[in-house]
Amino acid sequence: MSDQLTKELVLRAPAKLNIYLQVGALRSDGYHDITTVYQAINLHDEVHISSSHSNQGITITISGSEASDDVPTDERNLAVKAVKLLASFVGRTNHCVEIHLVKNIPSQAGLGGGSADAAAVLVGCNELWNLALSSKELMTLGARLGEDVPFHIHGMMAIGVGHREPLTDALAAPSSGDSIPRSHIWHWVLGIPFAGGLSTKEVFGKLDELACGRNPADYTAAQIKCLATTWASEPPSGAEIAKNLYNDLEAPAVALLPVIGECLKAGLAAGALASLMTGSGSTCAFLAMDGGHAERLNVELKATGLFRRVIVTAGPVEGVSIVRQE
Repeated sequence: MSDQLTKELVLRAPAKLNIYLQVGALRSDGYHDITTVYQAINLHDEVHISSSHSNQGITITISGSEASDDVPTDERNLAVKAVKLLASFVGRTNHCVEIHLVKNIPSQAGLGGGSADAAAVLVGCNELWNLALSSKELMTLGARLGEDVPFHIHGMMAIGVGHREPLTDALAAPSSGDSIPRSHIWHWVLGIPFAGGLSTKEVFGKLDELACGRNPADYTAAQIKCLATTWASEPPSGAEIAKNLYNDLEAPAVALLPVIGECLKAGLAAGALASLMTGSGSTCAFLAMDGGHAERLNVELKATGLFRRVIVTAGPVEGVSIVRQE
């Protein structure tokens, strides 16, 4: 399919949760080794991408419930960097595209919204330009853009170890045509605090200041095994999952924004099986027993007045996907 024949692609770009995140000491290159278990959830941005014949380069516009000034529309946006990276990789000189982001994933919230959009652009341009690169090749390329980008292409669940190293399958997508077993669906309620977001750099800086990170080589294999199940295995119970959720970045984030600690406690008081800050924050994720329990938590958490937005969601889901060609 040539890009001249395709007017527009519409892609779904799911958010992610870090349901386990362990951070090692600061390395000489300024980065940290990380051990994390990712889960893709059904909260998503919608990414529209089309070839532009105006010779105006890459244009990006934004709408949606989470459109804000925090989301840049210039070269600072990771989606723009994704276009340029892919074009450079394949030697394409004409990379004029129009991108429209329908933002539903909050920014600076630890949910990977920017990385999800960049992943969608890689997948979209691969199709638009008829490149036929594999998902593995796109994930390798995506790692140059950021730690989380490959996972948004991978989706479902995966384990990440080190710094921008290849992912390990934790729960791959079911066979084509098969649905995800209901027993393997995790139900969550997300709380986005009124207090605002935190930058990843700021949280890691506080982590180094507090020296509260651990060596990922010391992670408990049993914790990872519990969270990273397979379709063939019996899924862990909610109680088992709850005791194995972990995030090294929670303590520094709470030190920077104490209301996060209040929010996490409020979730437990409302009856959540577990409360966890995801990524570098500030989103608080509350584990529910099932969909009905999630809806009850939704009501309770909204009543606390601590959150600007409360979202009922579930996972795992597949990674970036093309949903329409127009």
